[in-house]
Amino acid sequence: MECSRKVAVVVLDWNGGEETLACLDSVFSQRDASPEVFLVDNASREPVTAEARARFPTLVVLRNERNLGYAGGNNVGLRAARAAGADHVLVLNNDATLEPGALKALLDAARSGDGIAAVGARIRSRADPTRLWMAWGEITYRQSLVRLVGQDAVDGPAYGDRRDVPWVSGCALLLTREGVDAVGLFDEDYFAYHEEVDWCARARARGLRIVYAPAAVVVHGGESSSGGGRYVSRKQYLAARNMVRFVRTHGSLAQRLKFTLFFVSSLPFQLVRRTMSGEQRGVLLKIRGALDALRGRPLPRAELELD
Repeated sequence: MECSRKVAVVVLDWNGGEETLACLDSVFSQRDASPEVFLVDNASREPVTAEARARFPTLVVLRNERNLGYAGGNNVGLRAARAAGADHVLVLNNDATLEPGALKALLDAARSGDGIAAVGARIRSRADPTRLWMAWGEITYRQSLVRLVGQDAVDGPAYGDRRDVPWVSGCALLLTREGVDAVGLFDEDYFAYHEEVDWCARARARGLRIVYAPAAVVVHGGESSSGGGRYVSRKQYLAARNMVRFVRTHGSLAQRLKFTLFFVSSLPFQLVRRTMSGEQRGVLLKIRGALDALRGRPLPRAELELD
């Protein structure tokens, strides 16, 4: 493939085990692209680096001494890929797999016009590949800040056209050199959740484009690193914390007021609902995350079991 040596893939692993190895296998199975592949181990308790090296001899392995989160961990890989001369870097979740031809489709989209900072894939659910995990994202400034377009919808023509969008998922995010030169890396203060929304917002503020490329298909397994889909998990704290951070950074006065109204007014209903199912601690984590963001408090790493 033309310029194949200037393409890289970064896979971040934190206790992913066999999922991470399956992800890497899907990358090395891309027959029409030959990227340099970086595995960044984010201080896993049982790293798969030795097995990964044995299976994929050309793999570049980087190891962090501490869990740096999605943002910090991927930044380690992005710096290494750029230092190696990569013009395009795909950041790929370790619980995702590339369908055949996905990487080439992302690259084709990235090279299809001027001013493209990032390209996102059509992401299908591993539990039911006929349905989407999401296509692209919008920013609503309602209680969840964002909307995942196509979430849990049956995949079909409505999601089949390439288009410019507000943001695309960090599950499979192809960044261009032009984009990273202009925007920089992920904001590490986000740690995990909404860092790609922030990055895309910063790119668009600079007049750059975010493109959804449906020809690139990725299958996503879920959110095992954040609690495996359980409501009472670190995700509630981190997502709420980062929503507040995003709104304070990017929102106009009207957007800040809108988010505050929706977020605060939704909490009593969530608390009642989750109390009935014994999951009220998840709501309390969400409230604490928002308050910690407002007060500038550090992450409670030990309590969230981030190490």
